Amino acid sequence: MPKNIFLNILIGAFIIIGSLLVVAFKPVNLGLDLKGGISMVLAPDIDKVIKEEYENTASDISKLFLKNHINVLDVTPSQDGIYIDLLNASDYSKVYELLTKYYTNRIDVSKVSPLKVKVRFSSIYLSQIKENVITQTVEVLRRRVDQLGVVQPVITRLGNSKVMVELPGVMDLERAKKVLGKTAQLELMEVVDASASLDALQKELKPDEKILPSKEGHEWYLVKKKPIITGADLKTAYESTDSFNNPAVSFELNSKGAEIFGNFTQSHIGKRLAIVLDNRVMSAPVIRSRISDQGQITGNFTPDQVRDLSAILRAGALPTTLHILQDAVVGPTLGKAAIKQSIYAGLASFLFVVFLIITRYKTAGATATIAIIMNGLLLWAGLVLLGATLTLPGIAGIILNMGIAVDSNVLIFERIKEEISRGNTLRKAVEYGYKRVLSAVYDTHATLLVAALILFQFSSGPVKGFATTLTIGTIASFLSNVYYSKVMIDILAKLRMLKI
Repeated sequence: MPKNIFLNILIGAFIIIGSLLVVAFKPVNLGLDLKGGISMVLAPDIDKVIKEEYENTASDISKLFLKNHINVLDVTPSQDGIYIDLLNASDYSKVYELLTKYYTNRIDVSKVSPLKVKVRFSSIYLSQIKENVITQTVEVLRRRVDQLGVVQPVITRLGNSKVMVELPGVMDLERAKKVLGKTAQLELMEVVDASASLDALQKELKPDEKILPSKEGHEWYLVKKKPIITGADLKTAYESTDSFNNPAVSFELNSKGAEIFGNFTQSHIGKRLAIVLDNRVMSAPVIRSRISDQGQITGNFTPDQVRDLSAILRAGALPTTLHILQDAVVGPTLGKAAIKQSIYAGLASFLFVVFLIITRYKTAGATATIAIIMNGLLLWAGLVLLGATLTLPGIAGIILNMGIAVDSNVLIFERIKEEISRGNTLRKAVEYGYKRVLSAVYDTHATLLVAALILFQFSSGPVKGFATTLTIGTIASFLSNVYYSKVMIDILAKLRMLKI
């Protein structure tokens, strides 16, 4: 037996044994449609973000006017823009020139009346805000799901305003809603006053202040609107216990946040500091000394709530509130039924193909059968090694891949038979057959691989599962049904056992 054939057998045996070990000791990840789990469609509140952006811009405009000695009656933000009340109609030109220069390409300035000016964000800037909100939402959701240890989640955009989340193996819908839907906006704010009476605080309220409820809703806090520290300054968050040994969340600040927080606490000793989470005051301790890089969130937390909150804070805050448009729990029973039906369909297809190919091509058909089994083994091992998720469309891709693999063998076998009919010996017919059909087989596999990769890149969810199995299967098909099929045919030809 020639050395190259022996080497090919050795490499082939190594690949098969390695694949068998991978398949035997590591299970493949199953998708939502096979394993069961949770599917949700979420929509970030983009209007809220735009409103907050108008409020921040209105505050900046007021400061800009003061800096440039332009006196106006009022600067009022609203949902659809910012209204500026002028003292004199002649000030419009100065206001227009200053705003258009400072906010280049970001705003449109128009005159509503002689003494009222309206400022709106430009369409380009509004599009940027919406795009940033969706992109940040997807990134934060992905980090949160990763922190929770969910295997192979699907988090993808739906159009320009929605996000789809699929969590295979997760069956607790209420917990998923809390973890994914919680904004987790952490803010440390200066407390001006606190009272059990909301009306009393409303009488003290100033433009740069706001009133927030306590976690239980029994007390109200008057705080400065501008936070000292936000979740963006967090370095990490982790589970801990408070001084009474109750579950709590401790956090550490990054260097920038630690410096700001240290300076503030040093200059505000004896005053209260509100630890605010999603516009609720979790606690408001009195500052006893300088605090630099650490803090703690306490409350009536359970251990599970502390674990989830720590993970959420580490993942970062959502840019806005999320609205749950659709949610569903796919039971594992449906997944088991789908797997069972797919296995039956796959076995039936395989046996039928084996019967046809052996009946028509005899021992050459037997080599094709072995190559198909090798193809399936390599495909499954590839899914496991890459950590890919097997979905119901993915199983359809595996079955389709079997047909494509057989098609290559049929092309080659028919070409060999044609060479034999021309009077060539069996050995020469095999060589000529492979040589003259190989370019077509190359083109077929290359085209299929490119199509599968494009489908994988631009699709999502179950369709991506189909593209995954098709991509891996195409590579496995060429290795087994073209390359190693030729090795096996050469061996049979040398042993004078090849019949076709």
